[in-house]
Amino acid sequence: MEILLTILYSLLFIFLIYKLPFFKIEGFNWKSLTVVFILKIAAGLVMYFIYTYYYTDRSTADIFRYFDDSKVMYDALWKHPLDYIKMLTGIGNDSTYFDLYYKHMNNWYRVFESNIYNDSHTIIRFNAALRLFSFGYFNVHTVFMCFLSLTGLVALYKFFVTYMSDRKRELFFAVFLLPSVLFWGSGVLKEAILLFGMGMLLYNMDKLTRQKVNVWAIIWLLFSLLLLIYTKYYIFIIMVPLLVAFLWCKYTGNRLCLLKYAGVLVLYILVGLNIHLIFPGYNMLEIIAQKQNDFIGLAKEMHSGSLLTQHLLQPDLLSMLRDAPFAFYNTLVRPYIFEADSFLILFSALENLMIFAIILLCLVFFRWRIPWLPVFFLCFFFFAGTYTLTGLTTPVMGAMVRYKVPAMPFLLIFFIMMLNKDKLCQKLPFFKKILG
Repeated sequence: MEILLTILYSLLFIFLIYKLPFFKIEGFNWKSLTVVFILKIAAGLVMYFIYTYYYTDRSTADIFRYFDDSKVMYDALWKHPLDYIKMLTGIGNDSTYFDLYYKHMNNWYRVFESNIYNDSHTIIRFNAALRLFSFGYFNVHTVFMCFLSLTGLVALYKFFVTYMSDRKRELFFAVFLLPSVLFWGSGVLKEAILLFGMGMLLYNMDKLTRQKVNVWAIIWLLFSLLLLIYTKYYIFIIMVPLLVAFLWCKYTGNRLCLLKYAGVLVLYILVGLNIHLIFPGYNMLEIIAQKQNDFIGLAKEMHSGSLLTQHLLQPDLLSMLRDAPFAFYNTLVRPYIFEADSFLILFSALENLMIFAIILLCLVFFRWRIPWLPVFFLCFFFFAGTYTLTGLTTPVMGAMVRYKVPAMPFLLIFFIMMLNKDKLCQKLPFFKKILG
């Protein structure tokens, strides 16, 4: 039954890719996206087999543990449907009565609780909603997640291709075919939801700047913002000032573009550092330091084999500034190839080598005049901010290679915008067939 449902839903989504105008993208037809969708399903199934037969502890595998917890919530539908609705929506579910359900879940409560929203609730609720269509078959969830993340990546491509129409093939690779994005964005994980939210946010924001008021675009924009807040709040925190700076540049022109971005970011950081004066429970420096300390504690408790050696962060600005370059470096270049002690770490290390080869090519064949600087700086500050924050708070390589996935397309697009394609194809003619 699981195989049948998985095939039927896959065919349904392929039909939607063929039929819906949204999936018509510049430079490629629906067949290209269908191939990507099939690759994503294959990657999701590979992940399923890896965490079923290689990493066999189901209670520590993210793809299973939130799925398993969602069954507790879903089962309430048949006995107490109002309880299910309250838990699913988060409305009226805060009383101790609901511990009847939550204490049977392994991941509803964190080992180290804080006043920051627990984003595990989002993926548990999402799986509990999908069970209405999957009847509890895991790989049906995989197919849904693949389609969801593909939709977000299509939106991301449509945003960027507006400003980079001369390099569609490079953009297609950077958005859809990066191995880590393809792999981690195709499992029953938060990353799939995150890619959807990011793509729809940028696409609909840009759409609103080009058209008259579009109600659906506004709805999608607001929904995407909420999705980022409740899936990975730090991505929302990084994205907000960059969108403000992007819109400022778009409406006032490219002149002093870097200065506009810097001005918005400095003001935003100053406000963030003092937000606790208004909301006492939200000291940003304390939150970052506590998150790192909690992650280290959890990694030691679970005997993680990929724990990185680094300073314990202190809740002060000097500590953060001291460790920020090291944190960025770690996220960018590690794992090294000689650190690969498992298949997934080796996979990431080999991908790093490929990315650095592409970056080197872009730097060797560099063009000095880069068009559409607002997009260029949006990419730079987003991947730099995400990589730095990931490195500061996530001292475990196994988690770090996943958490940097949302920023990886931005990293590659940043360097692709630097590439002098004509010079490259002139010096190395075989690239002409690849790049078109």
